[in-house]
Amino acid sequence: MNIIKNQGWILLLFISITAHSQVDPDQKEARLAAFRAEVFTRVLNLTPDEAQGFWPVYNEYADKREQVQQDLRPGKQLDQMSDAEVEEQIKRHFELKQRELELEKEAYQKLRKVLPLRKVAKLPAAEREFRESLIKKLQEARERRQERQQIRPGRNKR
Repeated sequence: MNIIKNQGWILLLFISITAHSQVDPDQKEARLAAFRAEVFTRVLNLTPDEAQGFWPVYNEYADKREQVQQDLRPGKQLDQMSDAEVEEQIKRHFELKQRELELEKEAYQKLRKVLPLRKVAKLPAAEREFRESLIKKLQEARERRQERQQIRPGRNKR
């Protein structure tokens, strides 16, 4: 689950890339959640009963992890910080990384109650597969957008 920390960055990338499109943000989030469910269900081979127990635990964990990752982001650029602020940011970084580890352990204990142990062990692979598939989809969408812009050269770029 150590790979999980990058998922927040992927989500940020997804939101940034799609920010200029005309699709409703709620619809984007729903599509992202459906895609995540599809990948996780396939990789973990979740039964309907397992999925019913898995998703509330995982979603709670993901929400808490996202909050920790948001707290991890500094308010200022590193070059604009004093040495004392940099030192404080470093301490904060380690505290928040420790909190991420605690959340991961907590999720592991809860997931053991609703999934077979081998499926819990596959969770990092499911997250990695989701992240890689999402990046691939985003790259393909960007390439299609660029191709459309090349076909219609008079159209304004966003």
